[in-house]
Amino acid sequence: MIMFRCALVAALIAVAAAAWQENVRPKVFAQLVSGVDDTHKFLGNETHTDFFRLLLRDGNYLLVGGRNVVYNLSLTDLTEQRRLIWYSPENDVKMCVVKGKDEESCQNYIRVLVSLGPGRLLVCGTNSFKPFCREYGVQRDSYHMEREKSGQAVCPYDPEHNSTAVYADGELYSGTVADFSGIEPIIYREPLQTEPYDSMTLNAPDFVNSLVHGNFVYFFFRETAVEYINCGKSVFSRVARVCRDDRGGPHRFKQRWTSFLKSRLNCSVAGDFPFYFNEIQSTTELIEGVYGGLNAQLIYGTFTTPPNSISGSAVCAFSMQDIADTFEGTFKEQSAFNSNWLPVNNAKVPEPRPGTCHNDSRQLPDKTLNFIKTHALMDESVPAFFGEPIVIRTSFHYRFTQIAVDPQVKTPGGKAYDVLFIGTDNGKIIKAVNAISYDSNKRAVPIVIEELQAFAAGSPVRALRVARAGRDAARLIAVSDREVLSLRLHRCSSDKISSCSECVALQDPYCAWDKQAGRCRAYSHGVSRWLDENSFYQSVSTGSHTACPHSKDAGAVGGLSSGLYDDARGENKGEVINIVQDKDGKGNSNNNEGPEVLAADPPPAAYSVETLALAVAAGALAALGAGFAAGYICGRRCKKDEDDNMPYPDTEYEYFEQRQNINSRIQAEPKLLQQVEEVTYAEPVLAPQPKPASPRATLRKHPPYHPHHETLFQFQPDAYRRDNFGTLRSHQLTQEYSDHRAMGTGAATTTASRRRVP
Repeated sequence: MIMFRCALVAALIAVAAAAWQENVRPKVFAQLVSGVDDTHKFLGNETHTDFFRLLLRDGNYLLVGGRNVVYNLSLTDLTEQRRLIWYSPENDVKMCVVKGKDEESCQNYIRVLVSLGPGRLLVCGTNSFKPFCREYGVQRDSYHMEREKSGQAVCPYDPEHNSTAVYADGELYSGTVADFSGIEPIIYREPLQTEPYDSMTLNAPDFVNSLVHGNFVYFFFRETAVEYINCGKSVFSRVARVCRDDRGGPHRFKQRWTSFLKSRLNCSVAGDFPFYFNEIQSTTELIEGVYGGLNAQLIYGTFTTPPNSISGSAVCAFSMQDIADTFEGTFKEQSAFNSNWLPVNNAKVPEPRPGTCHNDSRQLPDKTLNFIKTHALMDESVPAFFGEPIVIRTSFHYRFTQIAVDPQVKTPGGKAYDVLFIGTDNGKIIKAVNAISYDSNKRAVPIVIEELQAFAAGSPVRALRVARAGRDAARLIAVSDREVLSLRLHRCSSDKISSCSECVALQDPYCAWDKQAGRCRAYSHGVSRWLDENSFYQSVSTGSHTACPHSKDAGAVGGLSSGLYDDARGENKGEVINIVQDKDGKGNSNNNEGPEVLAADPPPAAYSVETLALAVAAGALAALGAGFAAGYICGRRCKKDEDDNMPYPDTEYEYFEQRQNINSRIQAEPKLLQQVEEVTYAEPVLAPQPKPASPRATLRKHPPYHPHHETLFQFQPDAYRRDNFGTLRSHQLTQEYSDHRAMGTGAATTTASRRRVP
């Protein structure tokens, strides 16, 4: 039986190990070095926190909102071109402080910035917890305010609040909160809004992004799951949509959405008991590409576990087609307050179907509008596109926060891959790729190419974007609360990569080995032979190439070692290269290779599933043997004699015997006696006795009273005597009590205690 249990435990461990994705070790560890020409940095207000957010790209410039200012930065080197300054009025600042906010929060933090057309901008700020919006005309060197209006339901009140906004068809769609306390969530487009204070519609959401696709505007957010409330509190990731041509409904639906629907985003590790990454943190823009021969439009997102759960993060992709199919599926409802949430029978769904777009939503029947008001949630969740997360990290040191994607980077031979850049809350940027995305859309094989410490530890990455300026090389723009960085996308030209096998082992779509030049290089517009696989060698899917022999001096550069992938999955993962810095720490001689490449940490110990199963089985057997031996020894040493099991072996108690005698007499009495006033109460008397030979000798009658004996309680023998209950009563009351019993029953009772014959 024991062996069977151990085998079962080993089997469960093997299944879990096969389903769970290991933490893939980065092939390159990099750290920024000050003074390097290829890395650009912008610092705003160095005396205060700007709470930077990347808001808008305007040609070759970036518009970044900060504390009381909008910065216009050059995309190439992040130099400041101009700035728009907007302070909160003094009265608004004073009122903000009166309401209990600190002076740092009572500033104007720019959070919405959209282009209204050529030379026109819409800017919205928190304005000391009183949101306001302004329209500006853009001139050559300045901004001119044209008009202003309230920013309620458009811009957040709190600078740290999660909100989103997108501009389409000349109208602004926003997801935020509509009150000072932040308890009224809203999806708004003037004059339409979601139902206020309705948990069925929005239940304490945190918005992360929004985008326009087809006839709909989509919102991505996380919220408290109302369908899970009967089982406890849990947060789910959602995608919601509204029609772009929604004009509201008739009567009381005049200012309400008639097309609002939402569904759950399922980012989880599959299995009999799936492990969910429930809290979405960010998404990308729409990415178009070919995956396993299928043309698809994807949305990549970062997901995490709850803060008080097992620390984990993941990246999942979702197809817009799967999202649309979910909204065409069945609805979910709760028939009663304490009922489970179940699918709605299709026969109960009215026509026209709720949630679809119509030419004039104001003509919709009340039956359709009432149904969508109480059935905004879809029954089916949106599945992950590749069937599983692309990248998983289980770490107590950081979680994923932001993500950017450089779509469909072509490699020699014509294959294209999406390159992922993932930001963390510890200032790191992780570069990864799905190695088999071109060949399959049913599963994912992650390759973590690089881990870069972009910001100081503890400084979260707030925004990421891959930006291209004309024919120049693309740049990665990273934003934290205090600074903005412009980084290169690859390390292909590092002189630490000296052989063909090392270049191919990086599995970086940006890099390939140039056969003619004899070096590792990146794609550029001037290279016409890039797609010729006979001129450039690269294999992202395997990390090895038949034309590249293994480098004989690989150990000298630190690093060809076995990867951390599971060979049981049937993939040849190639080899992992760790690019090690020179001992003198100078790096490349030309000093323009971007971040300095430092020595990688020693690889963590990796054990096979069989070794882990045997270790668990052996540990279980050893624990069982140790427990049996310890119990046997304790039982032998702590064994007691049979007589020692009697209660109170060293104490003489006459109380128990007296109670037995008097109970037998009371049961024979025909009726209750008149209560007699009790004068004094005393506990049973404990008398010291020599240790008896047997526990039976401990239950004895109390010895005669001697006035000179020293006892616990002292009473005068003349006035009191003890009754059968151990209570001291006066002689007079005792005599009245005896006479009364004699008259009532015709017989007198004896108050003397009988000695039990053994």
